[in-house]
Amino acid sequence: MSLKSIERIAMPDAETFFREYVFKRKPVIITDLFPGEEIRRIQSLEDAKRVFGPIQLVIDYTYPKNSAEPGQVMTFNQYWDFVETNPSTRLSCGEYEIPANVMAMFELPAFCLARDVQEEEVLSLPRRYGDHDLLSNVFIANQGNKAHMHWDGDHRQVLLYQVFGRKRVILFQPERSIHLKTLDSRVPNSGVYLDRMSEEEKREFVDLNDGYYDTIYPTEAIYMPMLIWHYLEYVDHAMSFNLRFGRNRFGRFLCVDNFHRDCYIQCFASQLADTARDKQRYEAMIAAVVEKYKEPSVNLRDKIREMRRFFKELCLQTLPEAHMNEYCPAECEASEIEKIVADIGPMRYIDPKIMAQTRPSGPILPRQKELIEELALRCKYPSAVLQHLLTNRIGKPTIDTLSKAEAAQFISYLRSPGASWVM
Repeated sequence: MSLKSIERIAMPDAETFFREYVFKRKPVIITDLFPGEEIRRIQSLEDAKRVFGPIQLVIDYTYPKNSAEPGQVMTFNQYWDFVETNPSTRLSCGEYEIPANVMAMFELPAFCLARDVQEEEVLSLPRRYGDHDLLSNVFIANQGNKAHMHWDGDHRQVLLYQVFGRKRVILFQPERSIHLKTLDSRVPNSGVYLDRMSEEEKREFVDLNDGYYDTIYPTEAIYMPMLIWHYLEYVDHAMSFNLRFGRNRFGRFLCVDNFHRDCYIQCFASQLADTARDKQRYEAMIAAVVEKYKEPSVNLRDKIREMRRFFKELCLQTLPEAHMNEYCPAECEASEIEKIVADIGPMRYIDPKIMAQTRPSGPILPRQKELIEELALRCKYPSAVLQHLLTNRIGKPTIDTLSKAEAAQFISYLRSPGASWVM
């Protein structure tokens, strides 16, 4: 058996990276993402304990995340002390803002910045996350912890940088969805439990479904194309962080902020990273999506049913190898719609004008500027750290250049436990 490993490369220039990997939906491991930067000096748990020991983290049952249970705040070293006495714990730190002391040790790669800042948004919806549309998270967990196989409804490209420890990574392209038992699990998870398989069974399943199987090591970063299925397993005690970037206006429109999540949308939208490819055809399809989005429906369930039919047809036209005609038998449709309703809640498919009113737009407010300055003072940032954090988290170097939406994002960041500077 010859499993498909992931190519390892030195970081190319931005145009090559997008042309050869992003637009082709091809995962790749980058071996030199942060050359000469401080973060590369942290390569072991012992290194990290020395440097990050007092930083605060939110610890909870990340895999799967249980929003009903608020996380508990621990310092970095307190978490590893807890792991030492509870080696099989499922508690971990995941999908949590990168602490300031960590964020200050690297510079955001320029290719993460939006390439379409001047373009008009679909339906003129304000950019919820600001001009550069950035997010980032830290992940810290003990050996044996895992992230169940799933795909991300935000439609972002992802770089996952491994600080210390090893992670096993298994990936499947969206067109393999019909083989991943998605009807047996809640949205957007797979009903295939790789963690319950033996190593031989796991490898056979990956090989049978043309998946990628590899391990990422300290100082390496894996690029995961938007909407790809991914399973992550902690081979060692480990820490990583991701940089979520690279949506175009189609991705921002079709994401879970506006639409439901299902494999029809996943498969269709996965093709839209390269908007220059067959531009006229895809522009026409998005225009049809917009018209369908605006059509009134009796209720949310009917709207989801109509949109699922619509996206199924788009998949059959644009990605026939996904076999979406075989994906969900008619007798399963009602239960799938109920799962989707439970996943998204009521704030989808509402009038675009109403949706726009729920999102801040325009330049930063004077009170927001005051609040950022007050919170930064409370966080006790050394000189130039605030500018560094603004650049890495928002993509802009000064408070005055922020929009109202970006200021709201950064205020939320400054209120997170890890935002405080520790000496």
